[in-house]
Amino acid sequence: MVRIFSRLLTACIAGLLLMFGLLPGFSHVAAEEAQSAVEWSRDYGSKSEGEGVIPTSDGGYLAVGSIYDADKASGYPYQKAYVLKLDTEGQVEWERKLKNNSTRNTAYRAIEAKDGGYLVAGNSTAEGEPKDQLYMIRLDSSGNVLWEKVLEDDGINSTPKAIVETDDGFLIAGEGIISWVAYDQAYILKIDKNGEKLWYNKYPFSGSDYLTDLISASDGGYIAVGHAGMVEYESKELDAMLIMKIDDQGKMLWSKQSVDPGSGWTAYSVIASEDGGYMILSRKSIDGNGVMVLTKIDLSGQVKWEKTYRDGTNSELYNRLVRTNDGYAMLGKHYSWNSLERKTQYGVLSVDVNGEVISRELFKGPPIYMVGAAAATPDGGFIFPGTVQRGDIKKFQLMKLTPSVDRLPAERTLTGITFTDKEKKLKTGTSVSTVLQAVYSDGTKSDLSSAAVYVSGDSSILDVDALGRITGHEPGKSYVEAAYEGFTARLNVAVLPEDTDELNPVFGYIKLDSDEYSLAEGSMLDLKVTFYDYSIQKEVDITKQVTFSSDLPDIVEVDEEGNLIGHKPGITKIYAKYKGSSTSASVLVVRAPAPKVNVQPEPNEPENSTVVEE
Repeated sequence: MVRIFSRLLTACIAGLLLMFGLLPGFSHVAAEEAQSAVEWSRDYGSKSEGEGVIPTSDGGYLAVGSIYDADKASGYPYQKAYVLKLDTEGQVEWERKLKNNSTRNTAYRAIEAKDGGYLVAGNSTAEGEPKDQLYMIRLDSSGNVLWEKVLEDDGINSTPKAIVETDDGFLIAGEGIISWVAYDQAYILKIDKNGEKLWYNKYPFSGSDYLTDLISASDGGYIAVGHAGMVEYESKELDAMLIMKIDDQGKMLWSKQSVDPGSGWTAYSVIASEDGGYMILSRKSIDGNGVMVLTKIDLSGQVKWEKTYRDGTNSELYNRLVRTNDGYAMLGKHYSWNSLERKTQYGVLSVDVNGEVISRELFKGPPIYMVGAAAATPDGGFIFPGTVQRGDIKKFQLMKLTPSVDRLPAERTLTGITFTDKEKKLKTGTSVSTVLQAVYSDGTKSDLSSAAVYVSGDSSILDVDALGRITGHEPGKSYVEAAYEGFTARLNVAVLPEDTDELNPVFGYIKLDSDEYSLAEGSMLDLKVTFYDYSIQKEVDITKQVTFSSDLPDIVEVDEEGNLIGHKPGITKIYAKYKGSSTSASVLVVRAPAPKVNVQPEPNEPENSTVVEE
């Protein structure tokens, strides 16, 4: 009965709270005024999806994705690779729907070749076959197919992520899922101008690895980025951002892995920086939210600085980094949610050359199902490919944004510094990153992890480097202290034994008994957390074994017994952590009901008296 009341209370009161501004976390998003504007937005096809777009040398665009289209001979609908050539305003000049004698095809990436034609890379699944093979299509400038090739590899399901043209052909980098074990395999393929394979290299790092971007290196060779994650839970190398350099023959010259266990740390985009090094855009999970990271490295892969960007309790996934007049822009999608809905928007996070935030711009539209790989446009704007929901139909959408106006970070006064984590735990012999933020007078926060000075409370237990990354030496408790411009912040750290299983992801999944809760201020609601154990195929109650936390404990907190306690009206998120796994839910706290008024007079009371019932 409590749960039913909770749902009804949420639906009835959330709208009133929004009206009166009582839901923290939503005013921030609503107040972000875009410095860019939507120049045009168009849909293409029907039952279609958008994966990528590139500007072309004639001022137009080439967009790629997939579309369901009936076969002319049989009338049977197939999923075909969808390629569109568009003019400056997004009008279709020509389109191609390609299926390579297969039942399922998708185009993921494209590049304009030096001869004015195009190479499109995707995957193709033949009828009756379970594997997605790498599918390459060479088109001339008019969209005529010059050749089609499929890379036969019985071991993997292939998804291409990047294409680079070379003097004698093309390089394609991507992710292959090993079909019989469902682990990822990083690969780079070299083909000649006719699509013939020159070499095909796979790069095993930790057991489950993939590449997401590839560019020419400033000093020769190529730089690739992605993810390295161990298959085995007990590995120290679980969840690492991967950077590697290869020569012209695909031989790996060096690789760097930044490890943060349980974070899913993945690099998505790499570009050359203004001083000859590289900027890498990555993402990790912190307290269940997607947080962006920008890392600057030199030619040898050494980190010069690293900054983290988070938007309150919202999540972000920016998968493209581009140069701008002001510095850099991260392009992708932004998630926000409340107890009534989850919203996905196209997002642009702009920073200066030092990584300081200039603006976070969000762009509304119809319900967005998926956001592809966006791009900068020659006029200084941006263009986003995506898939939107129009009723029951998904459609390929492109949204073109105007150039941003010239901006500088707002003037503000530093009022303090703080770690985003309340405490940190790690195993002996492993390293974890921290996030230190500056707090300013206007209420904003920005990352300064690489700008502060760090000291360890006990160097025999742990060390901390100049980026705030902690390394555990032996079991024990200590702390890390950060200092910046007269302010200090302290983070308590526990180094656990190397053989502990406390931080290992569990072989199963944990869940709260609801995705959202509501309760009145001053009241209490009991929670339940369960764990489904794959090894015994059974669900057990672990409420008393998890660690609870709240984003805004002044609104709601959770005690050790799993009781949710409402303190004041508002909305926030709570988290339940068990070993190396976690789950979360949103919580709405509403005002306590006003006391009832009984207008019936008590015995011996005057007729016009009023009695208040407690």
